[in-house]
Amino acid sequence: MVPSESRQRMRDGTELLLRTWQPDPEAFPETTGSLLLVHGLAEHCGRYQHVAELLCGLGLRVRAYDQRGHGASGGRRMAAEHPDIFVDDLTEIHDAAVSQWKELPFLLGHSMGGLVAARFATARVRPIRALVLSSPALALRLSGPMLALHRTLLALAPRLRVPNPIDARYLSHDTAVVARYRADPLVQGTISAGVLESFVRGMAQARTDAPLLEAPTLMLVAGDDRIVDPAGSRRFAADAPKDLCEMVWFGHGYHEIFNEAEPLRSEVFAALTGWLRSHLQPVPDAR
Repeated sequence: MVPSESRQRMRDGTELLLRTWQPDPEAFPETTGSLLLVHGLAEHCGRYQHVAELLCGLGLRVRAYDQRGHGASGGRRMAAEHPDIFVDDLTEIHDAAVSQWKELPFLLGHSMGGLVAARFATARVRPIRALVLSSPALALRLSGPMLALHRTLLALAPRLRVPNPIDARYLSHDTAVVARYRADPLVQGTISAGVLESFVRGMAQARTDAPLLEAPTLMLVAGDDRIVDPAGSRRFAADAPKDLCEMVWFGHGYHEIFNEAEPLRSEVFAALTGWLRSHLQPVPDAR
């Protein structure tokens, strides 16, 4: 299944790469809906081909994009002009999709993308059909010295890129996934204080706004996550409306649960597809 590629220009002139996957028209003469996918820190949406194919198997059209400064999108590498820049980009991607397809989309975000999606939903920036968060970055494992270094860099050199703290060994128990990640030329090896600040502020705001969540939400959380702190997901779920937020906890899972070793990967996908099927009807009209 080959996605179509396009580019969308943001208000500040930055162009983002978009990939759109369509379900088989013979199996689905009419789509069951649309879904926007937001990838994680330092990676790109090309790593979600298998996820998009799974979602298309439900009749969903899927649109993903390389976040600014990531992958094949424009923008200064791994920098953030202001803490809400990634949420602003999602808003423009959302508005263009709604204008094109005339329906409210599902929203799926992984890790940093999960934080961006959570902020988007809890701030009620735009209405969405439902929300899925995969290993969302709602709390980080940052020591006191690391936070002090971040504050210093934020004050003196917010765009200075330093080595990315992600340890690829703890992305997945599947060693082939780890090897492909390390060899991927589009995966970024650095981070700036400006991007980290978008995490720090965004996580605090998402937790504060969790009670304002108004979209049905599924949280898929890796219990043995070494990249982000899964305790942040527990706190978010505890503060969100109980009738809207469901969390599935995968106790032995590493961070990239969509890329985990079998049989865990299939268990994650079963939880995702089962929940989505229960939310595919009816389709809300965005007009």
